[in-house]
Amino acid sequence: MASSIDTSARCNGKIICMEDKIFKAVIDLVSIINRPDRDKKMIANAGVNLEAAAFRVFVGIGHLESTSVGDLAAMLGKNYSSVSRQIDKLETAGLVRTYPSNEDSRIRVSELTNYGKEVNSVINLTRQRIMREALADWTPEEKTHLLNNLKRLFDSLSKFD
Repeated sequence: MASSIDTSARCNGKIICMEDKIFKAVIDLVSIINRPDRDKKMIANAGVNLEAAAFRVFVGIGHLESTSVGDLAAMLGKNYSSVSRQIDKLETAGLVRTYPSNEDSRIRVSELTNYGKEVNSVINLTRQRIMREALADWTPEEKTHLLNNLKRLFDSLSKFD
């Protein structure tokens, strides 16, 4: 059954909207970043024994610095209990420490331990090397434009939260 929605009007008569192309490009980028085989390479390079799910939680804690389980679960698009279990594994491995929030003792805050910071540093160095290689033929101006536009896109999309 054909749709009665006229998509050409939304796209100003163009076959594919620029917004659709941008969205597809963002999804393509996110899917490269989220590939489990890339995570496994990062884990191996860091010399730490982590499952892919725990690795993503670890990287999220490193990115947010100290964070609540709820905020981290929201950022990762995972449920609270799954993230909490992964944090427990990271804490057992000595990579993360948890403590009650100063504002609300029911909230559990997680942050990297010194060992976790060392491991995160190795992971970051690997990411930097990969990014340097990927952008080797980009000019400094192109890199700056990319960074500025990614930040601008993030800010623009954040308005819809």
